[in-house]
Amino acid sequence: MVDPDDIQGTSAEGISSGGTGAGGTGAGSTGAKGTEARRINPGVPPSGPGCVECAADGGWWVHLRRCARCGHIGCCDSSPSKHATAHFHVSGHPVICSYEPGEDWFYDYTTGETFDGPELAPPTSHPADQPAPGPKGRVPLDWRAQLSG
Repeated sequence: MVDPDDIQGTSAEGISSGGTGAGGTGAGSTGAKGTEARRINPGVPPSGPGCVECAADGGWWVHLRRCARCGHIGCCDSSPSKHATAHFHVSGHPVICSYEPGEDWFYDYTTGETFDGPELAPPTSHPADQPAPGPKGRVPLDWRAQLSG
């Protein structure tokens, strides 16, 4: 069960854990009772099927991350533009979760910890037919070389 202090803007009653998640350490693993800084809002839907900024500027991503507070979808730190982390720095929203099919982990930028979190509003991942990296048609053929250079 999720610690009610981890949730802002919704009732914790009836909210269950989002599963074990990859590398999850449990919702209460930070040891800090005042985990208000996480600011998870389970009722907010994602901003769309892909990285907001990459979609606007014609970019591409490796994997997608969802802001657990406002639903912003940004690209991961393995992506060229690292928009999820940029969103954290601009917005102050410290918790993201994976927006990849089959992944349900949460990550807190302020603590560096992964943890289990509540079930979020659907959809919980990008469309299954959207490849990773993506989006289809915009990923350069030499994408691996671009990331390692």
